[in-house]
Amino acid sequence: MDSKGVAAAPVALSSAASEEDRNEAKNMISPMSTSCAPSNRKRPFDALDGSGRENNTAAAACSTTDTNEPSSSIEALLKDMQHKMNCMQTKFEERMDEMQTEIDTTRGENAELETKCYGLESKMEDITSLKDEQNEGSFDNNERMHDMQTEIDTLRDENNELKIQLKDLDIKAEEQSEELKTKCHELEIKVKDLTLKNEYNEWSYTAEDIPASYWIERGFVEEEYADRMIEFLGKMKEYAHQLRRGESPKKINLVFTNDHMLHDDILLPHWKEFTDALVQYQKYNHREDYGIDILRIGNVQLQQEVLDMLSPALQTLDIKSLVLGGNIGSDLVSFMADIIQHNSYIQGIVWDNQIESVDDMKKLCKAIKKSTSFTSLALINCFDGNNLQMMQTILDASHQLGKLVLNNNGIGTVGTNLIADFLTSNPPLKRLYLKNNDLNDTDAALLANALQSNTSLERIDLEGNNDITAIGRQALLKSVFNVSSLNACVASNHMCWIYGLNPNISKINNYSQSSTNRENKIFTMLSATDEGFFNMNCLGDVSYKLIPRVMRLAQKFTEATPDLSEIYFEQTGQRSADWDKLDEDTVPITSIFELLRGWAVPSLSD
Repeated sequence: MDSKGVAAAPVALSSAASEEDRNEAKNMISPMSTSCAPSNRKRPFDALDGSGRENNTAAAACSTTDTNEPSSSIEALLKDMQHKMNCMQTKFEERMDEMQTEIDTTRGENAELETKCYGLESKMEDITSLKDEQNEGSFDNNERMHDMQTEIDTLRDENNELKIQLKDLDIKAEEQSEELKTKCHELEIKVKDLTLKNEYNEWSYTAEDIPASYWIERGFVEEEYADRMIEFLGKMKEYAHQLRRGESPKKINLVFTNDHMLHDDILLPHWKEFTDALVQYQKYNHREDYGIDILRIGNVQLQQEVLDMLSPALQTLDIKSLVLGGNIGSDLVSFMADIIQHNSYIQGIVWDNQIESVDDMKKLCKAIKKSTSFTSLALINCFDGNNLQMMQTILDASHQLGKLVLNNNGIGTVGTNLIADFLTSNPPLKRLYLKNNDLNDTDAALLANALQSNTSLERIDLEGNNDITAIGRQALLKSVFNVSSLNACVASNHMCWIYGLNPNISKINNYSQSSTNRENKIFTMLSATDEGFFNMNCLGDVSYKLIPRVMRLAQKFTEATPDLSEIYFEQTGQRSADWDKLDEDTVPITSIFELLRGWAVPSLSD
C-alpha cells in the first residue's frame, strides 16, 4: 500500500465511523506516533532511505543506544518494528472492512425503518381521518344506539310478558290436565261401577232357601235352632247382595247366637255365594266409603271346605279387623295366619278360639311380626296365661303394636312378671287390657313398678281382677300420683290412665297431654286445705326463684281439681274446701293472696 492509501484511511474513518471507532483506529497507530514520530506526522517508512539505512535526522532523535553500537543492531530493531507495523496495518484494514460492513448493514436497517415510519405515518393519517369521521357521526350513532337500546328493552319486556303468559298457560294446562285426569278417572270408576252393577242386575242368588223342616228332620228338634239358622242365612244373603252392588257394609256380623251352628253340606252353596260376593266387591274402585271395618264370624263350625273358599277372598279383602270367636275347626290357626301374612290392609285381629299348643301360638305370632300394617292384637280366653313360652311369644310379637288385649286368660303372677318386664322396656304400646284375669296385690305392685319407667302406655284396664285389694290399688295409685312431696309428684307417671279399680282412680291422667296431667297434680297438692287455698307445708323446700311459676299455677283452676283433691286427701288424711261452692273467678285471686301472705320469702340478698 502507498502513502496515499495509508493517509486515506483516517479520512474515511473520520467521516463515516463513530467516535468510538475512530479512537480505536488511532490507538492502533499510536505506538509509533506517540514517542518517536516527528511533529510533521510522516509515515514510519520515511525514516529509512532508499537503501534501507537509517535516516540520520530520525536516528538522532530516536536513538537511545550508544552511538558506537554496531549498525546491525539498529537494523534488526528497524526490521522488527517494520514487521510490527505491517501486522498492525493488516489488522487495521480488517477492522476497517468490518466497520464498513456494519455501516452498510446499519444503512440498510435505517432504510427499512424509514419505510416503516412512512407506513406508520400513513396509517396515523388514516386513523386521524377515521376519528374525524367518527366525531362527525358520533351524534347520529348515539341516537341510533339509543333507539336500538329502547327497542331491545321493549322486546325484553314483551318477552318477559310472553314468558309470564306462557307460564300461566302451562299452569292452566296442568290444572286442566289434572282436572281431565280426575274426570277421566271418575268416569272410569263410574263406567266400571256401572258395568259391575249391570253384572249385579244380571246376577241372582242361586243358593236355595233351606226350610225349617230340613233342620227338624236332621234332628234339631228345637224350633229356635231352625229360626236362628234361617236368620243367619238371611244375613249371608243380604251381605252378598250388598257386596255385589259395591256398597260397603262397614260391619259384617255373621254370628250364630246362643249356640254353635254345625256344618252341613247344604250350607256350602251359601258360603260360595258369600265368598264370591267378597271377591266381586274387590273389583269396585276404592272410595272414601270403601272398605270394611270389621268382619266377624262367631259360633260357627268352619269345615275345611268353607275355609278353602274364605281364605283367598279374605287374603285380598280391604278390611281393618277380622274377628273369629267360638268357632269350631281343625286348622283355624293356619287359616288366620295365612290371612294376616297376605292381607296388607288388615290392622288387627280378635281371636277367641282355643290355642292348644305353643307351636300354634308361634305360628300365629310369626305372621303378626311379619305384618307391616298390624297394630292391634286381642287374644281372649284362648291360652294359658301362666304358660311362660306362650306369654313370651305373644309379648315378643307385640313390640310393634299399639293395642294388646289379653282378657280372660287366667293370667297370674307368672304371666304378670313377663308383662311387667315388657312394660319396663318402654315399648310403643298405648293400650293394655288385662280384664278378668287372676291378678292380685303382688301383680299390682309389679305393674305399678313398671309404670315408673314407662312413658308410652296411655291406658291399662284391670277390671274384673277381684284379688286386687286396697293394698294393690294404693301401689298403683302411688305410681301415678305420689303425694309424699312435690318432687315425688313430678316423678310420677303422668301418661297412664288406670281403669277398673274400686274405688275408681281413672280421674288421674285422663288428659292426653302428660304436661297437663302433671300441672293438675301439682296444683292439687298446692291448692285447698282445710285452712285455706294453699298447702304451705309443700312450699317449704321450694326455692324463691320458682315463685313466678308457682304463681302461674295458683291462677289455674280446672274441672279436674275437685276430683284430684279428693284422691290427694285420701292419701294424706286432710280435708279439702268445698270446691262445689267456690267461684272459679275468685279462687285464683284468693290463692295468690294466701300464697304471698303465707310463704316466707327470703330476702334477695340471701
